Amino acid sequence: MSVNNDELIAKIEEWKEEISDNNKHIHFALLEIFIEFEKFLTKAFITYSLGGEGKNSFSPDLRITFENEEHLEGFLKCDKQYIDYLKKIQEIKGFIFREDICPFKKIFSEAKFITLFKEIQILRNFIAHQSKESKDKYQNKVLRPIGINQYIKVTTFLLRRNRQQNISYYSIYINAIKFYSEIICDPKE
Repeated sequence: MSVNNDELIAKIEEWKEEISDNNKHIHFALLEIFIEFEKFLTKAFITYSLGGEGKNSFSPDLRITFENEEHLEGFLKCDKQYIDYLKKIQEIKGFIFREDICPFKKIFSEAKFITLFKEIQILRNFIAHQSKESKDKYQNKVLRPIGINQYIKVTTFLLRRNRQQNISYYSIYINAIKFYSEIICDPKE
């Protein structure tokens, strides 16, 4: 068992080609890539929790060990039917992995990543559900903080350039996903 981000990178490349010809579906690209990132985080968490390795033979020190994936799932589920891995990673990473080389420490402790991660989750929810609540969160937590006080379509927002970085918001989110997936694969780099 080893952690790699090959499927995530393949999904990013697949959409890169797709939106280079026609960017009107860029919001679907972000949705699919973020879903792939969530799957990557889940697989990485399971692999590391079971003693697996990342790139360059990185293996975190475990505070507790699990016999197999079923044992881990039983521990995580408690009395729930569904495991929200993203929430569990944030809540219990320090109980499973030693803090000094926890593979998830950097991404869930850096304010910059946490902000981007929450924004992408809000965008994903709005793209997927189109509810009033998700639209309000999109407007209040993504658009307003950057000075956009009226509703604009997600596609328009994603194509808009960030003035400080001079790249699109879509590129900012995708670059962050790639960067942090690499950190999880090899936290010592």
